[in-house]
Amino acid sequence: MIIAKSPVRLSFGGGGTDLPAYYEAHGGAVLSVTIDKYFYTVLQEIPGREVEISSSDYQLHQRIPDLDQANLKDALRIPKAMLRHFGIKDGVMLQLKSDIPPGSGLGLSGAVATSLARCVGAYAGSSLDKAQVAELATHIELTVLGRPIGMQDQYASAFGGLNFMTFDASGTTVEPVSVSRSRLTELRRHLMLFHTGSSRDSARILEGQRQATSDNDEAVLEALHAVKATAYRMREILEGGDILEIGRLLHDSWQQKKRFSSSVSNPDIDRYYETAMRCGALGGKITGAGGGGFLLVFAEPDRQERISRELTALGLQELVFDFEEGGSQITLDHAGRFKSTITPEGYLLGMRAVVSRLDKNQIGRIADMLHAAYAADKQVFIMGNGGSAATASHFCSDLAKTVAVNGKRGFRAIPLTDNIPLMTAWGNDVGFEDIFSGQLRNLLNPGDVVIGISGGGMSPNVLKAMDLARERGARTVGLTGFSGGNLKCAVEECFVVPSENYQFIEDVHMMLVHLLTSVVRERLAGE
Repeated sequence: MIIAKSPVRLSFGGGGTDLPAYYEAHGGAVLSVTIDKYFYTVLQEIPGREVEISSSDYQLHQRIPDLDQANLKDALRIPKAMLRHFGIKDGVMLQLKSDIPPGSGLGLSGAVATSLARCVGAYAGSSLDKAQVAELATHIELTVLGRPIGMQDQYASAFGGLNFMTFDASGTTVEPVSVSRSRLTELRRHLMLFHTGSSRDSARILEGQRQATSDNDEAVLEALHAVKATAYRMREILEGGDILEIGRLLHDSWQQKKRFSSSVSNPDIDRYYETAMRCGALGGKITGAGGGGFLLVFAEPDRQERISRELTALGLQELVFDFEEGGSQITLDHAGRFKSTITPEGYLLGMRAVVSRLDKNQIGRIADMLHAAYAADKQVFIMGNGGSAATASHFCSDLAKTVAVNGKRGFRAIPLTDNIPLMTAWGNDVGFEDIFSGQLRNLLNPGDVVIGISGGGMSPNVLKAMDLARERGARTVGLTGFSGGNLKCAVEECFVVPSENYQFIEDVHMMLVHLLTSVVRERLAGE
């Protein structure tokens, strides 16, 4: 499994000058910062199967038998185009999820493209730097898919942080804006974001702007020149000036932006903006191309409570956010190692991807085995090392107590991990590989169930205990991960968690404990 995340961005000044129709003739400039709202891509290998793509945002799940014939005009066009670019036509599952809704004006499609470039590229063996991620994401969106959009989103998302970007016919330059941490904090304290509840088609709005620019519409060109100048002035202020001037420049820039197209604003947006200004805001704008999405408000901290109350009363929802600096990153690599700060959403998305591939029929077979052992009054022995030892103890506790319903007894479940004196005696006097098998020699009978938990499936003490269990005619179950290790061939039923990450593996093992306990308990309650 590989997990990648890419942030979305807030553009302060210069938006619209990053379209080729403008910057190729006049040069463009944008000042933006990325925030801690991400787009996540989870890639899982599913050998021998077709491509599968699932999007939580669009509630879509597609199985694609022939990627070359796949539709590149639907909501999943970017992931399909990225897979094609790297020549991946089968054997993978992509799961996609965003922290914000589509059509938000925060550059989400750029985050989608950079996240996919980072994730699919890593799977294909390509080690891309930030510039290469941005270039590939831009190539996919603008050239392959022909979207009439700008260049800023992909570069902002790939690089992360507060950047001043310039665009011309020779390429894109990204310059980090050098300000102190306290200055960034001061800027953040003056910003508010509100979701208007409506989305918009940025491509349609930008296509109109592009056409007007190509036609040398004097009013549109004048407005674009003005917002470009604003971006330069904002950078100067951030590097040393009155921070409140940023708010006033945002206001001026918003007035100019409304000249780009009649679709940039509407009566509802005007009402929201006027409400914020009446409550003390110094400026603001609708993020992105306009027409909907998020309203950015710049206000002094002592005015923000009233602004929040008034806009919330109009049906807007405030988004709590902070700045981020990491840009597009691999969160979990192919070897199961966390490579950057994991977010709760990223971790849970990875867990959901693992759980979606579990063998439900096998879970039923293991539950049948436990139920049969209970009916025959057989013992259940469970073992493991480290975190798996804790899971073994927990499993025995649930089998002994939680399943006891309607006055019935629980299982005769024995954790081989809990008798510390006996374990250390076997470990010290004989060897650590004997700490479980040594206990089983005195207790195990034919028909008993022995469960071994080993994340990698290679624990010598678990494997030796399973050898003894088979010799004694016991039934055997293994809980493991990765490819199953040696445990996979040593037991009757081996439940392999499809992951290379020990945290996910151990989480699923504990989930399986609760699932099996619940299933068996319900069966006993119904008898």
